[in-house]
Amino acid sequence: MTNGHRRESCLEITDPRLERDISIEQNGLIYSDGNRAVIVPTSTFGVLRKDLYLNIGKDRVKGFLIRYGSDLGRKDAKVILAKYKGSPIEEIIRKGPVFHRLQGHVIPIITHLKVKQRGDKYSIYLEGNWEFSYEAEEHISQFGTADEPVCHTLVGYVSGFLTEISNQTVLMKEVSCTGAGDGTCRFVGRTSDYWTEDMHEELKYFTEEPIVKELELTFEKLLEERNRLKEVSTIYNKLTEEILRGKDLDSITDFVYRLTKTAILIENADLQPVASGGIPGGQLTVLNQEFKEFVQCKEEMKKSISRTKVIELDDHMRVTTPVVLQGKTIGYCSFICKECKGEDSVFLQMIIERISSICALYLLNKKTEAEAEDRMKGRFLEQILNNEFTKEEILRRSSFIGVDLFQPYYMVVVTFELFNQNYKTELAFHEEVMNRTSNYFKNRGVHILIGQQADDLVLLFLKSEIEPNGINATCQSYLEYLVNSFSQVTVRAGISLQSEEISRASVSYKEALTAVRMTSEYSPIQAFESLGILGPLINISNQEEVEKAALFTLRPLSQDLNDHKRMELIRTLYVYLQNGGNLEQTSSDLALSLSGLRYRIGKIEREMNQDLRNPEVSYKLMLSIQALISTGKITI
Repeated sequence: MTNGHRRESCLEITDPRLERDISIEQNGLIYSDGNRAVIVPTSTFGVLRKDLYLNIGKDRVKGFLIRYGSDLGRKDAKVILAKYKGSPIEEIIRKGPVFHRLQGHVIPIITHLKVKQRGDKYSIYLEGNWEFSYEAEEHISQFGTADEPVCHTLVGYVSGFLTEISNQTVLMKEVSCTGAGDGTCRFVGRTSDYWTEDMHEELKYFTEEPIVKELELTFEKLLEERNRLKEVSTIYNKLTEEILRGKDLDSITDFVYRLTKTAILIENADLQPVASGGIPGGQLTVLNQEFKEFVQCKEEMKKSISRTKVIELDDHMRVTTPVVLQGKTIGYCSFICKECKGEDSVFLQMIIERISSICALYLLNKKTEAEAEDRMKGRFLEQILNNEFTKEEILRRSSFIGVDLFQPYYMVVVTFELFNQNYKTELAFHEEVMNRTSNYFKNRGVHILIGQQADDLVLLFLKSEIEPNGINATCQSYLEYLVNSFSQVTVRAGISLQSEEISRASVSYKEALTAVRMTSEYSPIQAFESLGILGPLINISNQEEVEKAALFTLRPLSQDLNDHKRMELIRTLYVYLQNGGNLEQTSSDLALSLSGLRYRIGKIEREMNQDLRNPEVSYKLMLSIQALISTGKITI
């Protein structure tokens, strides 16, 4: 074998005529120890190696080259045993590197050799180096530097040679390789009595596995996989049919349990059970609690369930996958089993992922239905507020949405103040508020109508739906929910008087709107009835007259409402009057020193030429400021 250029040192070690019988016949044929031989450039083996890698894969090529080298080694061992019969075993072993070199593969150097005779067998431990490995050179030429040793033919040669000599299996392992970027190629060889655990991995490469057999096994696996996919597809199609028939999640989970004989549980994003199949009621609570404790023990676990996982708990195993809708995880699907390993685990994972898709489809359908219903109800409420329907039309249309509007009701207006808002975030915010409000009251079994007027949320509550809590307690709980859900938003609400006639809904809306204008940081909910005489005084027909009278009463502070300093004096006056002239409380509410507050009060009294301690004066001033607030003329 040649590699395209001569290495003179290869010819200095031994005379081939003394070690091997190599002859060239007159017809040009070459024979080595009676066996016909060929001269092939090492680059040709490099091309062959590349083609084998591309066609049968790296692992099969490794086994193929090791067995090829092993056959070469065994043949040379037989020649040496016959030629040097009766020579000491160590001398025979050391002939191996000479013959191996004469193959043209490499320059082998034995660095350590240990031999013990055990009956008709020899125990051998061998270490050595390979210099100028043709395999390492050609691998780098064809593929570049490898990530593991590549001298497979050399490994096979030494293994086959020593196996034949020692009369028992010898495994070789290349521990470093120039083809993998190491400084030298080093190898270690052991007979079976010197094997360690890491040698067992090498054994598979010495056992030939016909590619036809591998193809048969692959075909069987593909057939099995196809059957499983077919079964999964069948289950998925049946579940889709159940969805189209309008079945709910409980029906679907029961159906899955009957098909798979495996308990199934669906939980929401907060890990609360939503539906289950094959799990008794008492056991369901235990299973759910155990999983919640497991998640709480591992804070990041909930975030990490972004794909299908097999989770081992103390009493059971779960095959869990997230339910994702519009990019958000809204719940989890889990198969519950005592053991879930190997092929069963893979099969259940395939099914649970399809069930997750079905759940997402079901929830999307329900979400779309709910949003469509909410939009229809919202539009209906807005049309009522705009007086677009007669009483008879309202009666007829209300029957379509399942709400009896001919009973006592309240109208509530909710306003929001967003920090750092822009157009897009404001639209998204209002949509989110509508959805959360709808879900909030649905979860509590309260039927309401929700609509929008300008940037305000308008809610119509039927009195029968909020008993026995009442409208004030209902609104208080609702606002607390909104504040907790949207920490960067200020929320306020105004409540109308109880009304009996739905045809007067627009009047109730104006009452709620007037009430919400009278709210403050310290009183975020205001009922129209709490405004006393001020409420009835202000309506659409006399609003202009009321504003004129109020502005006249507050002169000269009201002469320029765009003047920040004058508005600050009006605010100070309002808070002072609200607190009944209590300087300490007013100072605290305004975050103003007492001396600064006294200065402002004195200035107000001087400019207005009024004594604020006079009850009649303070009442008229308070009523005037409230009137301007309720009409939207000023904001405190």
